[in-house]
Amino acid sequence: MPTLLLFSLAVLLLGAVLCVVLRANRASAWVSLLTQAVASALTLASVFPLLRGAAPFEHSWPWPPPIERVVFRVDGLSAFFLSWSLPMTLLGTVYAAGYLKPYFDRGRHGGPHFALLNLTSVAFVLIYTVQNALVFVLGWEIAAVAAWLLVIWDYKNQKVRFAGFNYLVSTHVGLFVLVAAFMLLHSSTGSMDFHAFGDFLSHPRPLRGTIFVLLGVSFALKSAFFPFHTWLPRAHSAAPAHVSALMSGVIHKAGLFGFLRFTLLMGRPEEWMGWSVLGFGVLSACFGVLYTATQRDLKRLLGYSSTENVGIAAIGFGVGYLGWSWGVPALALCGFAGGLLHILNHAFFKCLLFYAAGSVYRATHTVDLERLGGLAKRLPHTAGLFLLGGLAISALPPLNGFVSELLIYSGLLGSGAPSSQDNLVLVATAALLAFVGAVSALSMSRAFGITFLGNAREPGLQVGTEAPAFMLAPMWLHALGVIVIGLVPEAGMLLVRPALRLFPIGPNADAALAPLAAALWANRLLAAFLLVAGVFGFLRARRARRTATWGCGYTAGSERMQYTGSSFAAHFARIFEPLLPALRRERLPSELFPQHSGQLATNHVDAVERRIFEVLGRGEDLVVRMSESIPEQPRFAFAAGLAVLVLIGVLLLESGAQ
Repeated sequence: MPTLLLFSLAVLLLGAVLCVVLRANRASAWVSLLTQAVASALTLASVFPLLRGAAPFEHSWPWPPPIERVVFRVDGLSAFFLSWSLPMTLLGTVYAAGYLKPYFDRGRHGGPHFALLNLTSVAFVLIYTVQNALVFVLGWEIAAVAAWLLVIWDYKNQKVRFAGFNYLVSTHVGLFVLVAAFMLLHSSTGSMDFHAFGDFLSHPRPLRGTIFVLLGVSFALKSAFFPFHTWLPRAHSAAPAHVSALMSGVIHKAGLFGFLRFTLLMGRPEEWMGWSVLGFGVLSACFGVLYTATQRDLKRLLGYSSTENVGIAAIGFGVGYLGWSWGVPALALCGFAGGLLHILNHAFFKCLLFYAAGSVYRATHTVDLERLGGLAKRLPHTAGLFLLGGLAISALPPLNGFVSELLIYSGLLGSGAPSSQDNLVLVATAALLAFVGAVSALSMSRAFGITFLGNAREPGLQVGTEAPAFMLAPMWLHALGVIVIGLVPEAGMLLVRPALRLFPIGPNADAALAPLAAALWANRLLAAFLLVAGVFGFLRARRARRTATWGCGYTAGSERMQYTGSSFAAHFARIFEPLLPALRRERLPSELFPQHSGQLATNHVDAVERRIFEVLGRGEDLVVRMSESIPEQPRFAFAAGLAVLVLIGVLLLESGAQ
C-alpha cells in the first residue's frame, strides 16, 4: 500500500513539471486533471482497506541526516482525510479550467497555476502520512507557499498582493510556533520521529502543557480560529473562487488534522485542555457568525463563516476531550464523531458556496451585495445550488450540516459530565451553538435574498450567462454530497469510523448514537415531504395563469427601494455594535431641492484586525520619534558604530579564550 502512495506522489510531481513546461493552457489543464485523477485513484485504492476495517499499515526508509528515517503510516485518521482531500482538489481543478478561461483567452499562461494545484495534493500526502517532524514541516510549507501563490493569481491588483502578503505572514507565524514545539520535543527525545514524540507526550509532565499550547496556537493559525483569523477574509476575498473553496474546505483542514494527530500521540488529555478547546471553539463560532451576518462582500462573508464552522468542529473536539479525560466513552464518541463529520460536511457545503460565488463573479464581475440582485433569473442553477449550500451550512434538516451538529448537540445535552456545574456549562454551550445556527440562517438568508432575489440594486449592472459545464459539474457533485450525507449519514460515518476507532470510545459506546436514529428517520421523512411538495408546487406553477401582481394602488417602485445588504442586517448590527465596529462614508445632499444624489456606504470591519493595525501604527510612530531624537552629527554615528565594533571584538576574544 505505501507503494501506491509513492506512485501518487510521483504522478503529481510529474504533472506539476509538465504543467510548467507546456505552453498551451488547454494542455496544462488536461495534464493536471489527468495526473490528479490518477493520484486520487491510487490514494483511494491505498486507503480503501482501512475504510473497510483493515489494520493500519506502515513502512519506513532510511534517509540521510537530519531526517534519518522516513516513516509512511496510514491509519484511520490519515485514511479519513486522504479519502476526500485529493478528490476535492481534483474537482477544484476542474472548476479552475472553466473559471480561468477568460484569463486564458487574454493570453495569460495558466501552467504554473495548475502545477501549484498538483503541489497542494502532494502536500496532503506528506502531511497526512509521514511520521517525521521535518517532512511534516516540509509538507506544511509546500501547502502554505502553494496557497499563497494561488491566492495572488491576479497579482497586478495591489489589494490582492496585500491579502497574499497578509496570509503569507500569518501562516509563517504559525510555522515558527510549530517549529518551536518540535524543537522542544526534539530536545526532550533526541528524535524527530512522531513515535518518540508520542512516548514523551503520553506521560504527564510540566513541558506537556507548554507543547500543547504551542501546537494549539500553530494549528489555530492554520485553520483560522478566532482571534488568529484576520488573514482569512482578506485572502478569500482576493483569491479566485476555486482557490477560496480549496483553502476553506480542504487546505486549512490540515490544521485540524495536526491537532487530532497530536491528540492521539498525547493520549488521555487533562481536563483543562478540554475546556480550553471547547472555549476556543465557542469563541470562534460566535465571533465568526457575527461577522458573517454583516459583511457586504459575498466571498468575505463566506470566509468568516469558515471561522464559525471550524469553531463548531472544535466544540465537538472539546466535548470529546472532556469525555476522554472524565472517562465517559459515550461523551467522547459524540464529540469526536460530530467534530470529524462536521469537517467533512463543511468541505462539501463550503466548496459549493464558494463555487456559486465564483459563478456570480464570473457573470457580474462583482461580489458586492450592495450592487447585486435578481440573479436567479439569469443564473438559475447557481441560485438553486447556493440556496442548497446555505441551508446546509445553517444546519437545517434534511441536509448534512444538520447531522454533524446533531451529534455535537447529543454530546452537549447528554448529561455525561461528572458534576452538575459541568453539565450546566455544557448546556450553556449548546444554547450558544443554537444561537450560532440561528445567526447563520440569518446570514445565508441575507446573502441569498440580496444576491438572487428582487432586482439588481445597480440598474446598469451587466449580467452574463450561466456558468459553463466545467464550473457546474463540481458544484453539482458537492451538492450531491450535501444531500447524500444528510439523508444517509452512514455514508459519512463510513469515512469517520476508522478515525473514531483510534480514540477511546469503548466497545459499547456506539449505544450513545442510538437516539439519533429516530431523528435521522425524521430527517428522511421531511425530505420526502419536501420532495412531494416541490413536485406538486411545480405542477401547480405550470398550470397557473400569469398576471401582474397587485400593487396596492402603487406600482412605481424602483430598485433603490429594495433592502440592501447593510439595511437587512442594520438592526442586528446595532444589537452587537460593541463587537461589530462600523465605518460609515456618506455624502448627503444639503440643498432644499438637491440637484445631485447623495451617497451612503457602511462597512463592518474586523475588530481584531483593526486593533492589530492600531498597535502597529503606534509602534511605527514610536520608532519615528526615537529616530528623530537621535543626533544627526556624523561624530555620533561614528562613535556608535565604533562602540558596536569594539563590543563584537571583545565577545569574539572571550569566546576564543574559552
